[in-house]
Amino acid sequence: MSDRDRLDSWKEIAKHLGRDVRTVIRWEHRGGLPVHRVPGGKLPRVFAYPDELDRWLESRGAPGAKPEAPPEVAPQPSPLDAPEAVPRRWRVDSPFVRTAVFATAALAGAAGLWTFARASEPPSRLAVVGSDLLALDASGRTRWTHHFESAQAWATSARWSYIQDLDADGRVDVLAALEVGRPSASEHGGALVSLEGDGRPRWSVVPDDRLTFRDGEYGPPWAAADLAVYRVGGQARISWSVHHFTWWPGLLITLNAAGQRLGTFVNSGWIRGAVPSPDSRHLLVTGVTNSRHAYFVAVLDAAHPSGHSPEPPGSAMECLSCPPGDPLQYLVLPRTDVSRQEPFPGDGPSVMTFEDGTIQVQAIESTGPVVAAAIYEFGPDLTLRSARLSDSFWEWHRLLERDGKLDHRAEDCPERRGLEVQRWTRAEGWTSQRVAVR
Repeated sequence: MSDRDRLDSWKEIAKHLGRDVRTVIRWEHRGGLPVHRVPGGKLPRVFAYPDELDRWLESRGAPGAKPEAPPEVAPQPSPLDAPEAVPRRWRVDSPFVRTAVFATAALAGAAGLWTFARASEPPSRLAVVGSDLLALDASGRTRWTHHFESAQAWATSARWSYIQDLDADGRVDVLAALEVGRPSASEHGGALVSLEGDGRPRWSVVPDDRLTFRDGEYGPPWAAADLAVYRVGGQARISWSVHHFTWWPGLLITLNAAGQRLGTFVNSGWIRGAVPSPDSRHLLVTGVTNSRHAYFVAVLDAAHPSGHSPEPPGSAMECLSCPPGDPLQYLVLPRTDVSRQEPFPGDGPSVMTFEDGTIQVQAIESTGPVVAAAIYEFGPDLTLRSARLSDSFWEWHRLLERDGKLDHRAEDCPERRGLEVQRWTRAEGWTSQRVAVR
């Protein structure tokens, strides 16, 4: 099988990894297994490259790990778990709080713990093995190793590393968003690490934010999630999403190339990640809004990405200490006939941008080997123009009809006439927009 052979279904991917389909889907949702999707109105197909899958396995365990026995990905709580529960109050002596201090010390102590091979070329990719962050060249040889003393590290997102010149000094820089700490569930937290292209440490960030909502305070550790890099006025911006270790708040942290925080957006629900608009003027943030039990899309000013999600005044999820500021718009995508019959997916929509300025947001409406999808299309001016429901959506609809869970035919479904999207802006508050389905 050549390096760029493709596996064109969940079944083929599962066979390559030596696991069942359900396990592989969980790895993709929760562990960043590199699976790609073909968006659009047709049946949303998945595919993967064997070499990417094998490298992912190596990053989760020892180099050369066999596909037949990959390490299991630890399950994480759903972003909708216990939204009304009163969170535990984080004490200074809590192991969760000690994690942030532990991770910071581990990173600071690692400054002298790096080795490298003589190389003029920058690394091509990164991998994580045990307590080591490895920089590999195009042939897979290790160029240098960054060691986390007395701690393990692992990646939790498909987008967790970047290798590029961040500060425009003509030299390559390295970014890695990792979980760092002891393997036990209560002894690790997210850390963003920046290194020179030759492995010398530059800076590291461990979020220690404490936020007060009406139902209590939420504090560290914050678990690492998606990482993105974009530019505003020629200056690099680093967008890093994290979520509370146990409960629902999510943060989108924006930093400059020196690791200085430029803004924080807080969502009452998990944040999947952020994607810059084609002109880099805006950030499209996606995830789950817990107050409405639905997917959201927030549009932020990329130059000033601070604020918080709009929540019902007086509700448990209203933030009392969040950074000032509002999203330019906050869209809540509707639960469809199919979505309402399923345990709600927890990852949030994905975003694709195109050269003509259009943007597609794909919301997965079901779980399983074949997924139902709703695809929303935005124009270059970020106006929501239309929506599509995948062929597999209607296949799911007919299956639910046969099981007696829906009382109308797919051909007569009201969702063919449009989807009702809730939209918030500071000027207008909450309004409703019916989006035509093509």
